[in-house]
Amino acid sequence: MLTTSNGSRLACAILVGLTVGVCATTTSGAQGASATSAPMAADEIAALKAENERLKGLVPSQSHAMMDVAYHFTNLWFAAEHGNWPLAQFYFNEARSHIRWAIRIVPVRRTASGEVNLEEIFSAFDSSLLAALQKEIAAQDRKGFKVAYRGALGGCNGCHAASDKPFLRVKVPKQQEVRIVDFTPQGK
Repeated sequence: MLTTSNGSRLACAILVGLTVGVCATTTSGAQGASATSAPMAADEIAALKAENERLKGLVPSQSHAMMDVAYHFTNLWFAAEHGNWPLAQFYFNEARSHIRWAIRIVPVRRTASGEVNLEEIFSAFDSSLLAALQKEIAAQDRKGFKVAYRGALGGCNGCHAASDKPFLRVKVPKQQEVRIVDFTPQGK
């Protein structure tokens, strides 16, 4: 069975590895064994399949990871607004990392138009729009940052539309996600 999440892939890889190990042991180590070895292997395979299903149930939904992206991307805006470039870099890195996590959860989205390879979309997004945003953070250029940030939001909206979710439109935030973080740069 093919699945699209890394957790499922890992569980399937473990299942295959254990199955091969069981078969190798049964073939080489128990050459004179009775016919009761085969049902044990089938029971173990059934148990592994059940464990695989249990593990798949532990993987969070893609929307969970994307909520983290929204949180970090919102705070990125306010860190840059305050000129706190180390904090902006932190939130940029976190947002980018969580986008990658979301794609590991669902690397290919099935839509009414066919399959959408999110890894390919992210690769283009990362090398263009996120690279431009990273450049403005490194340059500590608020004006350039605002342009690049809006461009990245446009890329987000494009991915959402390609994924049959055009109703997920993101925009420049009006308030920060968190009140406990001080966005003022150190020493000011």
